[in-house]
Amino acid sequence: MPRLLSCCPLVLSLTVAASSAQTAPPDVATLLRTAGAYVAGYERALTLVAEEDYTQQVFTDRRTLHSDMLFMQDEQFGWVEFRDVAASNGTPVRDRQQRLLALFTKPKPDRLAQAQRIVAEGARLNIDPPGVHLNRTINLPLTALRFLRTTAQYRSHFNIPPQNRSNGVIALEFTEEHLPRLISTPDQAAATGRFEIEPASGRVLSSSLTLRSRVANATIAVRFAADASVGMWVPLSMEEQYRGSFNGLVTGLAKYSNYRQFKVETSTEIR
Repeated sequence: MPRLLSCCPLVLSLTVAASSAQTAPPDVATLLRTAGAYVAGYERALTLVAEEDYTQQVFTDRRTLHSDMLFMQDEQFGWVEFRDVAASNGTPVRDRQQRLLALFTKPKPDRLAQAQRIVAEGARLNIDPPGVHLNRTINLPLTALRFLRTTAQYRSHFNIPPQNRSNGVIALEFTEEHLPRLISTPDQAAATGRFEIEPASGRVLSSSLTLRSRVANATIAVRFAADASVGMWVPLSMEEQYRGSFNGLVTGLAKYSNYRQFKVETSTEIR
């Protein structure tokens, strides 16, 4: 920051002191409390559907998925995200409507099993490296926000790294410490990540999630933006990378648009 010089040291001293007081960053506990409240309000409003255009690639193999991304409230988990793929490389998914009706009109009594079933269904068209099936269900834009939920914050160590705070945004980093992990891997790998947060509102402007597992090293970065049609900050884009003992680098880029309220009509169709 440019340094102001004055012929009056007393005035300069008072000016600097006032500026520092106004821009002093919050401590970790305060930022977590504000961000936790924001996520709690955010999940109460999650009855949304958006269009997702998602390109995945490994070597020269490329797959483009056009989907509806559904964000649904859930009392136990806060929310469930569901990727309803309508077309793969331009070819319509034939059994789409039947699958949706089975998922939402025949729920299982075990809520965890039902949530896992929904997420796994949305992942069935992910691209894989040659000769490998990479079972990945974390490629959803709100996965990282789960670590900010008030009920989950105890699981991780959080810190505010040194940074330039002139834009009014605070970075918050985390390292997961508790078992069982929020994201399951065969070797119980701990997640790490970073959020960019507006300290006054707790609003999350971006998230980055990293998982270094024996299966693969995964990184998922999401940017959020305001959407006037639903009156919320919502995912704008998601970028991902997967490296592992397999050959090739799996990458993905998803872009989100046309957000609207989600509605289920089980007697006719799902809109």
